[in-house]
Amino acid sequence: MSKAKPAAMSGKPQPKIKFPIHDTHLKKSLSHVKTACILALLAPFCFYMLHNLPRKMKYKKFYSSYDPLDAFDRMQSGGYLSSCPKESKSDKKDDKKDDKKKK
Repeated sequence: MSKAKPAAMSGKPQPKIKFPIHDTHLKKSLSHVKTACILALLAPFCFYMLHNLPRKMKYKKFYSSYDPLDAFDRMQSGGYLSSCPKESKSDKKDDKKDDKKKK
């Protein structure tokens, strides 16, 4: 005739029963917000490192050896500039100016 004593009578606190759905929506929402914040901070950094820095380096490399006068001469001799007629190498205006200065 052993009867089980209720927990209230034995002096031990009853364990709290948590339902598996309790706070699930809140926890998932907070994890989504945390992920969104991390990605919002990480995306511009990755874009800068993977897109902008290589682009800067390409421009730096290009303009370190760029000669604008040489590019102008190529465009002029190719006939791309309608305001500047084609000239031969022996008949340059700069050579004529130098000759006038010597006189």
